Amino acid sequence: MKVKIFHLAIIIFVIILGGVSATSALNMWKTESDKIPAKFKTGSLADQYNPADIRGSYSFGDVSNAFQIPVVDLAKAFGVSHLPEPEKFKNKDLETIYGDLKEQGYEVGNNSVKLFVALYKGLPYDLSEDSYLPEEAAAILEAQGNLSPDQAAYLSNHTVSVAETAGEYVTKGTNEDNEEDARLVKGKTLFQDVLDWGLSKETIEEVIGGKMPHPLTNIRDHVLEKELEFGTIKQALQEKVDELDK
Repeated sequence: MKVKIFHLAIIIFVIILGGVSATSALNMWKTESDKIPAKFKTGSLADQYNPADIRGSYSFGDVSNAFQIPVVDLAKAFGVSHLPEPEKFKNKDLETIYGDLKEQGYEVGNNSVKLFVALYKGLPYDLSEDSYLPEEAAAILEAQGNLSPDQAAYLSNHTVSVAETAGEYVTKGTNEDNEEDARLVKGKTLFQDVLDWGLSKETIEEVIGGKMPHPLTNIRDHVLEKELEFGTIKQALQEKVDELDK
């Protein structure tokens, strides 16, 4: 039996539409990557989001949506309240801001966000791990008054004094020792650095071939994530920076 091309096209369309509908109904069809942590599967916490599954790629907005924590509290806890759009700030960028603390053995990063969320929401967290929080974050949790004795004891030993806030870090740029290197695009240069040097957002987007991410994003990390050649982008940005002095 021969099937006409028109009828065949309709059959294929129906099959595809039916497949999409079925996977959508089963929550299997996703048009974009979800920033949603896994849920607890058993016990009284079943169906609640598990803070242990928070990823470094999550923004404060993602964390806020999943755990119903105001972005203003997250931003204040981790010293980024001054940013114009703190909801777009990504957890992994905390390690860039507080890199000096990491060198001293007190890392403030994505694990710190997990800890803060867990204690903020009264959810379990593995206290055998060493996760540190800025003093402001600890103050927010203590003000809520719902910490268990074990959690309070853990917090007292895992709170660090943050000498440099994110705002001060941005003001200092890449903090090079040699003034001649102060405006060199390097592996640790942030988008905020080149903005501070005088490049416009439009120029940066022209060089990277797309929308500029959060200003505190590391340029190299973003370029590699987009599967671009860092050396090429680095050179192009450096040329634009050098032109500012001409």
